[in-house]
Amino acid sequence: MELSQEETEVLKVLSGSGELSEEEIQVKQLGQERIRSAISWLQKKELIDVRVQESMDIIVSQEAKKYDINGLPEVVLFNILKNSGTVSLDDIYKNMGETTGKIAVAQLSRLGLRPVNGTLSLEHHDIFQILENRQETLHKAVMGNNEYSESEREQLDLLLKRSGLLEKKPRKTRFAKINKNGIEIIQEISGVAGIGQLTSDIIRNESYRESGFRSYDLNLPGIKVQRNTEHPLMMLINQIREIFVSLGFQEIRDDFIEKAGWNMDALFIPQNHPARDMQDTFFVDMEKPSTREDTNLFRKIGKIHESGFPGYSGWGYKWSMKEAEKLLLRTHTTASTMRHLHNNPTKEQALFSVDRIFRHESMDWKHLAEFHQVEGVVYSKNATFQTLKWILRKFYGELGFDNVELIPSYYPYTEPSMDIVVEINGKEVEMGGSGIIRPEVNRMLGLKHNVIAWGLGLERLAMLYYGLDDIRKIYNSDLRWLQSYNIKL
Repeated sequence: MELSQEETEVLKVLSGSGELSEEEIQVKQLGQERIRSAISWLQKKELIDVRVQESMDIIVSQEAKKYDINGLPEVVLFNILKNSGTVSLDDIYKNMGETTGKIAVAQLSRLGLRPVNGTLSLEHHDIFQILENRQETLHKAVMGNNEYSESEREQLDLLLKRSGLLEKKPRKTRFAKINKNGIEIIQEISGVAGIGQLTSDIIRNESYRESGFRSYDLNLPGIKVQRNTEHPLMMLINQIREIFVSLGFQEIRDDFIEKAGWNMDALFIPQNHPARDMQDTFFVDMEKPSTREDTNLFRKIGKIHESGFPGYSGWGYKWSMKEAEKLLLRTHTTASTMRHLHNNPTKEQALFSVDRIFRHESMDWKHLAEFHQVEGVVYSKNATFQTLKWILRKFYGELGFDNVELIPSYYPYTEPSMDIVVEINGKEVEMGGSGIIRPEVNRMLGLKHNVIAWGLGLERLAMLYYGLDDIRKIYNSDLRWLQSYNIKL
């Protein structure tokens, strides 16, 4: 029976141990993905026995991490009451913020400490131990400690019920153990069938003289690897990153799964827009509660969708929170950059991302369902349409395009908008879109300055650089092509 090098190494580890989990199997220079693959193949070849154990992980949100550092809202408010004895609701909301203050008051009310006539007074301290226990439980969850006392488990259940803090996630762990067939194979590899890999130790102790070597068919077809290098697409990504960084931009990354509220609504794309149809978007068949901050923001977004604000009419339809809560594979990276700006509205900054996005499209010579978007964003009080045009010419000039045409166009969340057209071998080729983010988006996300943005598809750019006539060839695993490409930046 033939084994790959990965399968052989994993089998050797298991031969010297009892039952091990996937995480416990460590092989030098092998990552966990390759170890997992080897385990699957060894199980299929009936050389190991695999047992699956189900458990539950606690997923910790950013809000929970913040509360671990600063204290849960109810704990913070209780400490304020310990110092002052009495505090009005108005002062609570003023000092803690209305949203956080209401959470704190609601949680203390559930423990019997309720406001009277708009004032909260601390008449007894018998809930101190409960709050201390709750804060310690949160800390254990954030630190990944799964050992809880009975009282801590009660508090953990309460924390899991609160929106946007903790979430249970089922986990399956595989445990592997070598069986009789595997032991026989290891014995063959160790000597009976000859040596499969020559090492310095084997040469020094001359054990090869007794064991001999496994036979190899040198006539099998193959390709000689001449050099070790990056994949052409990764090389292009790194070159683009260098261009952005040299212009003073900061890179951001985010999750592939987005709420429709961020991917569509926050960019002022109406809920009846064709882009939301299943024909254009991959929706995810699962639910994930929004944080309080996102829920409040989505409501604000919904009002502007429905009726706008002074000077802007909105879309004039009945907005739905249910639609905004839907999960999808992001159709662009703009949701990530705009979320970053929303969370940092006072800081002028320049951002970029080169990351994967997903569109429900039929794959052909120029379309993929999964591809990379290159995006640049500038947030500044001095950002104007002229700024955008200058940056576009500078950016595309760094990419090697000297003749850049900027043509008026339309995009849902920019106004005015432009298409970027470059000249390649005497032909005009559309390379992407750009524009100034609409005032409605700025208003919804609390942005005080102008936002200019542009984007392009990385794979289409790669087609031009590598002279490909089919976008799918970029992901070809042909070693001859991978070793012959030439970066042209």
